Amino acid sequence: MKILIVSGFLGAGKTTFIKELIRRSGTKPVVLENEYGENSIDARELGRAGTGGKKPEILEFMEGCVCCTMKDSFVNSVLTVFTGLSPEYLIVEPTGVGRFSNIINNLKPILHDNISLLKPVVVLSPGNYAANMREWSDLYKDQVAFAQKIIFSKCEREAPEIMEQTAAKIRAINPDAEIADVHYSRMSDEWWRDIMEVPAHETEAGEADNGADAFTQITINNGRLNNPAELILLLEDCMRGGLGHIARAKGTVPVGAETLRFDLADNLYAITGSEDDTSQCVFIGEALDKAAICERMGSSLERESLAFDLQPGLKGRRRGMYRRIGVTRKKAAESITKTE
Repeated sequence: MKILIVSGFLGAGKTTFIKELIRRSGTKPVVLENEYGENSIDARELGRAGTGGKKPEILEFMEGCVCCTMKDSFVNSVLTVFTGLSPEYLIVEPTGVGRFSNIINNLKPILHDNISLLKPVVVLSPGNYAANMREWSDLYKDQVAFAQKIIFSKCEREAPEIMEQTAAKIRAINPDAEIADVHYSRMSDEWWRDIMEVPAHETEAGEADNGADAFTQITINNGRLNNPAELILLLEDCMRGGLGHIARAKGTVPVGAETLRFDLADNLYAITGSEDDTSQCVFIGEALDKAAICERMGSSLERESLAFDLQPGLKGRRRGMYRRIGVTRKKAAESITKTE
């Protein structure tokens, strides 16, 4: 089994990149999605990736960071995937707020002839590199320093000088990294295949403190808004700091007679229609005003806490379980595997 870690800061575009990687490489991997909070937003999106009959198997690693607090359960989960599913490829997508160096170190004890590590990938946006390095310096620098491939996202219209300056700053931290300094959509088929085939080289890194400690999150599963203007005003207030220092927000929420999908990262947001008809949102950052966020989303902390307590199987997932995507709630609860 070949393991590919695809990391990147919150909102860097990891999930979108993985979808394109699956399509362009023609592979059918198992994807281990380390969600931050009790949500399945990215996992559901990945479940629609692939072409023809090559749909990926998606597993969620819930409510724990694979770099630190749940590192033992994470390693056990990887071994369970190897013995139980025996895929050719396993793609690991961390939360984006963990230490990249720790994730790599956690996997080293289980690497052998039948389990190998491909060159670890970090996805980042050149236009937001300077701001993210300034605001989240230790965490962001760790990701850049221990990546073996760095891939630019969200840069289709970026000025060439920004791309060049970002590449130079990255090389000052990590001179050995391979930098794809154009948007990945312009890369050749051979480049995509190499991502899934070229083994990692040895790296040495001491265990670092957990970068996720600075972050908190609120997951909202009972939100409902009356009209799109309420969602727009909410996201504007998120960007202005009125509800805390929000680094990332995403989700689907019923708005009037339709369901909308929203994404906020890097002081930008987008609102689109959604194929899902569920309410599932997450807000991640520092010093979040959780009560106010819930109220603005048409819910309350009490309501969300009650729903959490009643949701089948959720208590087990909080201890570091994983579950499969694309099955009924009953089957999902039955298929949760304890990995501690």
